[in-house]
Amino acid sequence: MAKPSNRRGLTPEQRRERLNRSHEQLQSAVEQLTSSQGWRSMLAARAWLRRYSLNNLLLITEQCPNATDVRPWNQWKQAGRHVRKGEKAIKILAPVRYRTSPETDDSNNTADTDNTDPTERPGRQVRGFTLVSVFDVAQTEGAELPDTEPARPQELRGLAPDALWDQVAGLITSRGFEIERGDCGPAYGWVKFAKRTVRVRADVEPAQAVKTLVHELAHIVCGHATRPDASRNLREVEAESVACLVADVAGLDSLPYSVPYVAGWAGDAATAHASAHTVIAAADQITAALAADSESTAA
Repeated sequence: MAKPSNRRGLTPEQRRERLNRSHEQLQSAVEQLTSSQGWRSMLAARAWLRRYSLNNLLLITEQCPNATDVRPWNQWKQAGRHVRKGEKAIKILAPVRYRTSPETDDSNNTADTDNTDPTERPGRQVRGFTLVSVFDVAQTEGAELPDTEPARPQELRGLAPDALWDQVAGLITSRGFEIERGDCGPAYGWVKFAKRTVRVRADVEPAQAVKTLVHELAHIVCGHATRPDASRNLREVEAESVACLVADVAGLDSLPYSVPYVAGWAGDAATAHASAHTVIAAADQITAALAADSESTAA
């Protein structure tokens, strides 16, 4: 929920002090979450999410909309569970790889398949795809699995601080990007650097929409288009951390969303801490620009 913002009355020193305090609060919450056994168990149990491509995730959810933990038959067996008789398999695409060698021709290649996404391996070449079967946990029975219900980001509800959307949008368009509202697939928003476009979902309340807009601005300010060494995990940790800090200074509490989001991408507290300097510098740059815009509007 939005609360009255005092960002217009903050001096640069007060603003940076508040950003540092907010960052410490975020880091403490993330560290507590990532260090808990429950969260670590969740990451292990839900590793299937990271094994499948977007196309396969779409295939899974189309065939089993309520899927929560999807694995092949042999992996369920290893977990002490078995697929119940008569259950219909979920079909996904798996690459057919051929082992290749400079000393052999195609006639001597050996085909193999697996259920993972098609990534190149040394000495192997993808020649096509085949359908393979996976099953959701609800289709199995046997040994109890650890209680791994994760802390989930809570979508923000209610109004956003006055004029914050327009101010953040102005910072984005001044950098040569267009802003759209519309479908974003499973995400709340995205930035396409090649197309110079930022999009935010149209079916969320103003608080979530403006927090997402700040998240996409953070990707731009943090220079994620020009940092090939930055992994996606690090980019998402930085962008959401910046969004959380800027939202706090603007009078919007995003911790219920930001903490599980940052923890999910970080995986461990060290990753979240690694980008502290970048996060605070970017948040300071954005909040300073917002304060200057507020002062010029008031004048």
